[in-house]
Amino acid sequence: MFHIIFSADENYIKYTAVLINSIIKNTNLNLSFKDICQNGGFHAPKDSSFSSYTNLNFNDLSQEERAEGYIFHILSDKISTTTQYKLKALESRLNQIYPCLILTHIIDESKFSSFPASGAAHTNLLPYYRLKLDEYLDHSVKKCLYLDSDMLCLCDLRELFAIDLKDNILAAVNDPGTKKRKIKFKNNNKIITHKFTNDYFNSGFLLINAKAYRDNQIEQKCQMIAQNAIYIKAADQDLLNATITQDKLLKLPIAYNFSSISFCFAICKDEQNHRLNCTRMEFMQSYKNPKIIHYGEKPWRFLQSYTDSQNRNINEIWWEYASDTLEFKDELLEIKKAIKEYKIFAALGGEILRVGGGIYGYFAIKKLINNPQNDLNLNSEIPDDIFGLCCILGEMIIYARRHKKGALSVLLKAHKMKNIFKKYNTKNFL
Repeated sequence: MFHIIFSADENYIKYTAVLINSIIKNTNLNLSFKDICQNGGFHAPKDSSFSSYTNLNFNDLSQEERAEGYIFHILSDKISTTTQYKLKALESRLNQIYPCLILTHIIDESKFSSFPASGAAHTNLLPYYRLKLDEYLDHSVKKCLYLDSDMLCLCDLRELFAIDLKDNILAAVNDPGTKKRKIKFKNNNKIITHKFTNDYFNSGFLLINAKAYRDNQIEQKCQMIAQNAIYIKAADQDLLNATITQDKLLKLPIAYNFSSISFCFAICKDEQNHRLNCTRMEFMQSYKNPKIIHYGEKPWRFLQSYTDSQNRNINEIWWEYASDTLEFKDELLEIKKAIKEYKIFAALGGEILRVGGGIYGYFAIKKLINNPQNDLNLNSEIPDDIFGLCCILGEMIIYARRHKKGALSVLLKAHKMKNIFKKYNTKNFL
């Protein structure tokens, strides 16, 4: 059986349900797990930052490891009875397609009371739940996959469970952001500054070797750093990157955790250091065939963001699966009807592009910041090819309003973003 872990509060479970639906719908019923194991693996090109790997020998696996079927684990702080009924109904329907079981685990949040509020854990501590493997996973389970709920699966995930992790603690995907990161914590009354490398990975996707995770005491090491952290920006992600050494990390192609903003632009290692740790050629291969999309611009907040290599609106792809997630369809479609704010973001960004830079741009941006009442009068007809860019620029205005930032700050950030888009727009490389 294939164990997949999610963490979601009551509000996020409906989005997790869409992800579960996409996993089942993309399971190739014409192939068995034995067939997938026999596919061989992946050979990374010379000088690649990705890892080569082989697949497991099916005949060496235990009966439990050979068995077809997903066991989905949802970690939460609380789940209503109504939502539990919906999850049972979802499980029943999807079981008619491919075997699956949906289990819920209510985690005592007080166990994380000493963990810092940062990054994804700034409003609640759910992102840390994945660290405590023994809270939800039996010791007989050798491998599990953790996925963030704001993802969409477009491949047969059994290909991940076929990978031979050997003695690696986990397999993960490089984070698309800057690698000039660090974490600071106290140890024996000394302040330790741990600087991250170009192999810094995104914790929204973690293929975990459960035995190696336990043997290397990753949970305990993360807890020690968390309790003594004095500077941390990305919650569990920083903790895992600080405790898992590069020689215990299997580095997968970014197709398995393809960040939505990468449909707009990406800066690769052969173009600039400390960015996405793959070549432009490797990136484009993943861009043309993403296996898992990781949404930054959430489809339940943005009906439109970026387009893929086939010029499809990636948020609309998510909504196609949402409409097919029958147990949560009605409440999801009600949410969809109310989604409007993204058009304001795009309109504000379109205005930033129109006014340009310099003195005129400064005063135009200042006017945008100080006059939110005029937002609805802006032109919201934005071309698809720059819609995502406009949303990014528009959010700069919204941020400036909320945090009382000046026009100069927005002008400089917008100038930098426009230059990045001009040089690294993903579609320029097709």
